[in-house]
Amino acid sequence: MKVLMVNTEYFRGGASRIAKTLYSALNITPEFQSFFAYGRGPKVDDEKTFRFAWQPEVYLHAFLTRTIGLQGYGSWLSTKRFVSFIRKQRSSLIHLHNIHGYYLNLRFVEYLAKLGIPVVWTLHDGWPMTGRCAYFFECDRWKTGCGHCPDLSRYPKTYLDTSAFMWRRKKAVFTQGWNPLIVCPSQWLADRVKESYLNKYRVETIPNGIDTETFSPRERIAGRERLEIPLEKRVILFVAADLNDERKGARYFFESLQHIKADNYMVLTLGKRLDLKGRLKKAAEIKQLGYIADRGLLSEIYSSADVFCISSLDDNFPTTVLESLACGTPIVGFEVGGIPEQVTEDCGILVPSGDAQGLGEAITKLLRDDKLREDMSRNCRARAVAEYSVEKFRDRYVELYNKVVEEGKR
Repeated sequence: MKVLMVNTEYFRGGASRIAKTLYSALNITPEFQSFFAYGRGPKVDDEKTFRFAWQPEVYLHAFLTRTIGLQGYGSWLSTKRFVSFIRKQRSSLIHLHNIHGYYLNLRFVEYLAKLGIPVVWTLHDGWPMTGRCAYFFECDRWKTGCGHCPDLSRYPKTYLDTSAFMWRRKKAVFTQGWNPLIVCPSQWLADRVKESYLNKYRVETIPNGIDTETFSPRERIAGRERLEIPLEKRVILFVAADLNDERKGARYFFESLQHIKADNYMVLTLGKRLDLKGRLKKAAEIKQLGYIADRGLLSEIYSSADVFCISSLDDNFPTTVLESLACGTPIVGFEVGGIPEQVTEDCGILVPSGDAQGLGEAITKLLRDDKLREDMSRNCRARAVAEYSVEKFRDRYVELYNKVVEEGKR
């Protein structure tokens, strides 16, 4: 079976990592051939990949979105290249991932419908259901038509609110002419789909996977020596590509530090380095590691931490939680999105969204109870291996692909 993965980029972003993991996992099975078509980013030295977006069109598409809020109205030539590639490939199935990001014209749906190839569409965020944004926080205008957008600065940001028009446009395009099978990594997102105009389609839930061999418990002494972290310290790890990103809730994490009642602890952060002056109400030892791409080193960092904290205010099925589980690091965070499906009560502690004091108290509980932390650590690793391994992830999709292709023959 030939499966074509489609995503905005090949290298950058959470959706690309998930799509690439599945692409690679399929290609080591004898019964599958997987290809990867993407719009933007560096060209990949792999004959099974195809970058189809024309860069000037990416700029024009981004200009239309950023200025007047029109999404999916550019990239005409790029979209034609994409469709031509599909025709030549003669894939058995097309697996869409993120289709936003200034690289595809929305009319590509019409072309796919004419080709008659089965389509699986994995949603990594809420963009397909809204008139503008990828993450809707507490806003529920996407259920009834958008308009009067409360925050035009959120991705993809714009100066002009055309969210009501784009909601109608997306609804018209996405609800006629084709019949995709929608997959969500979390039941939380699947439930949102059932409240949207996409509710006419079949929706399945398949959790994302993680490489449990690369991300695994590492020898703590060696890891801490490499990171220059004293062995006697209790370490809290916080990860966000951009610590200024409102959605990641970093301000609640830093606010929670004043509520921690534990001795001899320090904080590690991964992501964009910040000037923390004025952010901390209570002095705390913080070591900012910056961006780290090496997955082996990331595994050492998770393994060197006693607690991983995630303070996202809106999230689907964060990969950082999977990485922490696989490395055996207990998790403290907000009870939002798909996170409660990942973090069971024997793997960590979740508190209501925005409750910085509760977050600090939960961190305190874990830092002060060695046995609880050790028990949770074992449970985290066991859960990752049993539920989120790459093999389990691949096999779930393989089963789905076979069903979809077989149904398409009837």
